Amino acid sequence: MLEKWGRKCAYCGAENVPLEIEHIQQKSKGGSNRVSNLTIACVRCNQKKGNRSIEDFLKRKPTVLKRIKAQTKKSLKDTAAVNATRYAIGNILKSFGLPVTFWSGGRTKFNRIRQKYQKDHWIDAACVGETGANVLIPQTLKPLTTKTVDITNKKH
Repeated sequence: MLEKWGRKCAYCGAENVPLEIEHIQQKSKGGSNRVSNLTIACVRCNQKKGNRSIEDFLKRKPTVLKRIKAQTKKSLKDTAAVNATRYAIGNILKSFGLPVTFWSGGRTKFNRIRQKYQKDHWIDAACVGETGANVLIPQTLKPLTTKTVDITNKKH
């Protein structure tokens, strides 16, 4: 869902905020849990939309309404293939008795933001999964950076 909707609120475009799964057509009005009826929204937009139809909620934003309706038809085929591969590899590792858990990038981002860390790959690596929910990264800690040097002096 995060990838499909660009990791931002489908309604207002807010980024780097907690996002919730939102039913485009509310369940109380016959909507389903199918992926084609789901989007992601910030808490504010999700609460503001409430039980209204998407057409009513976005009546003053026809461009946003058109974009969301088009996006609901977007295929998740690539995402499904990546997830299937991830679980297949993970299950093979589990068969060797290795402790393996699966977490989403959304959980990593949530952990990082909740702990008020800046976005950086090395920080995300510390904030992965359940164990990343409570990590201490001292401000003085910096990643080791390296630079490659061509010592052969060959011209390419």
